[in-house]
Amino acid sequence: MNNLIIEAIGRCNPDEPLHPGDPRWCDFDPARGTNLHDRIARRLRGAEAERKYSHIALAGHRGCGKSTELARVINQARLEGYLPLYAVVNEQADPNEIGFGDLFLLMLRLLDEAFDADPRLKSLPTPTVKVVTDWFQEVTHVEQREVERVVEFSGEVALGANTPLGKLLSGLSLLRKTTGKQRDEIKQAVEKYPDQLRQNLNLLLTEARKICTPAYPRGILFILDNLDRYPPEMISQAVLTNADLLTGVEAHTIFVLPISLLYNPPGETVEDRYEPETLPMLPVYPRGNPYSIQEKSVASLLNAIYLRVDKSLFADPSIAVRLAHLSGGCPRDLLRLLKEALLESQNVIDERAVTRAASLVRGEMARKLTLRHYDLLASTHLETTINPDEDGRFLLYRRAALEYEADRWIGVHPLLWETSEFKASLESARKEYGSVLRP
Repeated sequence: MNNLIIEAIGRCNPDEPLHPGDPRWCDFDPARGTNLHDRIARRLRGAEAERKYSHIALAGHRGCGKSTELARVINQARLEGYLPLYAVVNEQADPNEIGFGDLFLLMLRLLDEAFDADPRLKSLPTPTVKVVTDWFQEVTHVEQREVERVVEFSGEVALGANTPLGKLLSGLSLLRKTTGKQRDEIKQAVEKYPDQLRQNLNLLLTEARKICTPAYPRGILFILDNLDRYPPEMISQAVLTNADLLTGVEAHTIFVLPISLLYNPPGETVEDRYEPETLPMLPVYPRGNPYSIQEKSVASLLNAIYLRVDKSLFADPSIAVRLAHLSGGCPRDLLRLLKEALLESQNVIDERAVTRAASLVRGEMARKLTLRHYDLLASTHLETTINPDEDGRFLLYRRAALEYEADRWIGVHPLLWETSEFKASLESARKEYGSVLRP
């Protein structure tokens, strides 16, 4: 096998967010029609001008590049004098369940860790830390010996486990990942006193602002990423139903939510509770015309491809263009297709390899869909919008339907166009709608 193929496979991890300075990074802002990190910077400064804190809900499809964009936000925030505290929530908390109490535990751990590890900062005042530590011990009834045991034998690096408070919070978070009775008892105990939970965090934040002002004059910014990895109903309960608690945190915050929650959420609406921001996909075809391509978007996607795979590895330039179109403008799906095509290739990426890659990725997506879903997708394809009911939210969450551009329109993922189910549903929908689109 061509060594260049092997090297390229290693550069196409779809789950790897890129950080500023990575040679594989390319600017998708012009194609997307939005500049997320600048918008967030202006939101933060605007809130400060009003002597308020900004609480932002960043929504987008999984795989649209939110984590990569947040790396730009963090980099710019540091340059402007903020102390950004970032966590991948589903890695630092229970990956299967999340509640508002877990989010407060995580923010407390991030704060304690930062002030213990940053050489530019002094530790948080011992009396204040003791007040918070004593409260958690009192309400959870978890003994210090048990905390030390679970942290020591967890087999993972526990965030913020170097101080008494950090060790206690890490132990509680680790116990929340277990399957025993104590898991639910801790959740119920912590969430039984929501106002006190928030007061504890704000008490430490008050002391933290005093300490960090010389080094970080603009204050603290929490960024809780990957909340979109949890079921939308769970996030709606944790983040939207309990929005009054979370927006009462006296620091700037960014919560990353699944885009489906913007569409008729089961409870509170995002825009009524937070400052909403979205990160759309790159539109690979114009709205209402799936038989053309958007040159700017395809050029951006081709750039992303060629920063990972040498042009000489494609049997023909049109093959890379086909990969860009099949991705639907989703960076993660582009890399999934590219990696699968590389795995199918010996010396060059040819049409057979791309066809095989598309079949594999399409199969993963189609397994989750029913005939009812295909009928809805056919209507979406013709109308470029989607009914925001449970089925519509499901299709958005699964990336079968994709949101594009700042003025918001919905398209069907191009990988699904070739399925027999979608073709049948589209033919039926065209007869019903009397569509003039070409067959």
